Amino acid sequence: MSSIKSLFKEKIIKFLRWTEKYAETDMLYAAKGSFWIILGTIGVFAISFIKIIVFGRYASQEVYGTYAFIISMAAIFAIFSLPGINISLIKAIAQKKEGTLSLAIKERLKFSLIGSLVSLTAAGWYFINQNYVLATAFSAVAIFLPFQSAFPVLYAFWTGRKNFKKKSGYNFASDFLVALIVIPTIILTNNPVLIIIALFASQSLFTGIFLAKTLKHKKNEEVSQESISFGKNLTAMNAIVSFAEQIDKVILWKFFGPIPLAIYSFAQLPIQKVKEIIPITQLALPKIGEKGAKEIKQGIMKKFKKLFFIFIPLTLLAVIIAPYFYRIVLPQYVESVPYFQAFSFLLLLSPFLLLNASLVSEMKKKELYVIQTITPLLKIVLFLILIPLFQIWGLVFAILISQAINGILALYFFKKI
Repeated sequence: MSSIKSLFKEKIIKFLRWTEKYAETDMLYAAKGSFWIILGTIGVFAISFIKIIVFGRYASQEVYGTYAFIISMAAIFAIFSLPGINISLIKAIAQKKEGTLSLAIKERLKFSLIGSLVSLTAAGWYFINQNYVLATAFSAVAIFLPFQSAFPVLYAFWTGRKNFKKKSGYNFASDFLVALIVIPTIILTNNPVLIIIALFASQSLFTGIFLAKTLKHKKNEEVSQESISFGKNLTAMNAIVSFAEQIDKVILWKFFGPIPLAIYSFAQLPIQKVKEIIPITQLALPKIGEKGAKEIKQGIMKKFKKLFFIFIPLTLLAVIIAPYFYRIVLPQYVESVPYFQAFSFLLLLSPFLLLNASLVSEMKKKELYVIQTITPLLKIVLFLILIPLFQIWGLVFAILISQAINGILALYFFKKI
């Protein structure tokens, strides 16, 4: 039996090596890495999918809209926690400077306290205005934000090691355990504050456990100060992007209330989850980090073009199945269907992630600053112009236009490498 297994494995390896002359990439690396990434991501996607169904069936639109508003505000507060360090850490680990992990944790914990202070300020404001639901929720966010922000650096560590099996395993296990706490809370309480507390507390607990396990695997204490510095630069670059990604929900909640926000969120969420299955950045960044984008620029461009032929049918499939998906799975959110179909065209822009990964690997600070400033500013301006005119459709148009501009800029700067 073992000889048959070895022979089969050998045949698979030979086949993958044969395909390299057509794919023009390391197919053995891609197959091995993408297998574990996709397997883990499908598991996480399944858990997220179940949570979406539970929210849709057991939480009212008002409750989910309030929950989505709190999550978006928490994400804005988390900008202070230097999330860009997670990206730069991948290259540091790929270069065998594993002591950078501990420094990354310390920096993220320290700076996330600023976000906690802002969240406490928001809690105080809502308390003064006698909105005790949001006051309690933002108090909970303030407590758990440092841990929720810093502990997930463990995933960047395993990505830098190219140990996608370990990374995906920890990611899936954490999400599964969190779901065991959050899902019953949704069903039994239908209370946005209790759901937020259950989510943040369980995420902090389980990622903390897996981080402690990860720290035991460090092979050295060598530190890349450059990676930490670049991570801070990436955070500054991405700050406006992160803000723009969340402000749409805040605006919608403030001007039109929680129910339109719930309809909008249920159109956007499935596409976000589908995009998370696509492992382009996770696979590309460690590999490009080893060789450098300049050295393999021509190969990157060829892969970029080929990716479009993959995503065209995927996009069309998403548009076609959307009405059936919502009628069967989320009948109370059939109003979300046209918005979901419009958001499906974001899948066509996925190949540009490869070009962005190249710019990050080459530490093109100036170029990244331009991309990460122009796109979100344009999005925010479009929000202000289009939301009063078209409400939810205004948000959809603004996101599609700004993401298309983002892709064009990434292509322009990549060609100048």
